[in-house]
Amino acid sequence: MGLFRSITQSAQSAKVATRDRVVGIDVGTSAIKVVELQDRNGVVTLTTYGELQLGPYAEKQIGQPTQLTPALERQALVDVIRESAVKASQAVLAMPLSASFVTVISLTADEKDDIESRVRVEARKYIPVPMADVALDWAEIEVGAGAAAGTRDVLIAAIQNDAFTRFANLMKTVEFQNPPTEIECFSTIRSAYKEGVEQSVILDVGAQSSKLYIIRKGLLQRMHRVPHAGAAMTERIMAETGETFEVVEAKKRTMTTTDPAFVAYQKVVQTTFGRVLREFAQVIEEYEAKSGLNHEHVYLSGGATLFPSFDALVSTTLSRSVSYLQPFDKVAYPAFMEDTLRVIGPTFAPALGAALRHFE
Repeated sequence: MGLFRSITQSAQSAKVATRDRVVGIDVGTSAIKVVELQDRNGVVTLTTYGELQLGPYAEKQIGQPTQLTPALERQALVDVIRESAVKASQAVLAMPLSASFVTVISLTADEKDDIESRVRVEARKYIPVPMADVALDWAEIEVGAGAAAGTRDVLIAAIQNDAFTRFANLMKTVEFQNPPTEIECFSTIRSAYKEGVEQSVILDVGAQSSKLYIIRKGLLQRMHRVPHAGAAMTERIMAETGETFEVVEAKKRTMTTTDPAFVAYQKVVQTTFGRVLREFAQVIEEYEAKSGLNHEHVYLSGGATLFPSFDALVSTTLSRSVSYLQPFDKVAYPAFMEDTLRVIGPTFAPALGAALRHFE
């Protein structure tokens, strides 16, 4: 199957480079994004990218989360590949986190003990579906200075077999046979990893869920997910202002702090994400207490984070400095694209990170 060779692989790990073009594909709940890269004389270079909203395929509004039928999902992927002028014959798929399960468990065991059988037994307690219905992998990660003696931490990742079938059929539509597949959080981490940075935190806010990733040396240490994100924000703004979904989504994408409606929108954003951010702050603090490490900076990813002043809200609530994740900084691209890529970068992290798998 080939999936779990690298879903828990460090972002530092070497990967044999290919000079062929490769496209990273991120299938989200409201849009499909693609990023095509190519090795040009030893330099990983952006060749094209694209995004396609899924709402209209199900007779919904742009930005509205939707679950397409297999036929419509295939058509959407064909369309975004064509419209983006993707020429790659190879692809890497970033599997939605909603189709997977990722967690960290702690075991009491001596350093030399073989824990594989115990991990599989413990995994059954955390994975809410029969083990026969998932593909499972695990990797041991470092325990912190604050952990009890004899404790070993294990990162567990599982993907539903039905999801494998769904996405395998989807990839065949555009003639990508058995492409490598990984869970989206690992793609995002790869797009963010920087040499020499021991630990970092990523806050990824999509349409339907908000995710917190705590990373050390390129490996996921903790992941916390809350089913509350951009769609909930839109619904609350609609209830508060009486505006339609289409109007709210348009304003969310274009609003500035000088807009007459900004204060009303900002109030809803604070209400929507205040509790979520306080929960994330607690997760970080608990990990810091156990690991003995400090995490002073948070990177933002995902479309909902682009709302004006969202970064200030995160910084205040988490008591940490904040900046937007810029995954395109990891590849070469024409200078005239600089401004555009910096604006859209936080929303393309999974797609770009998936494509980078071929080069790192």
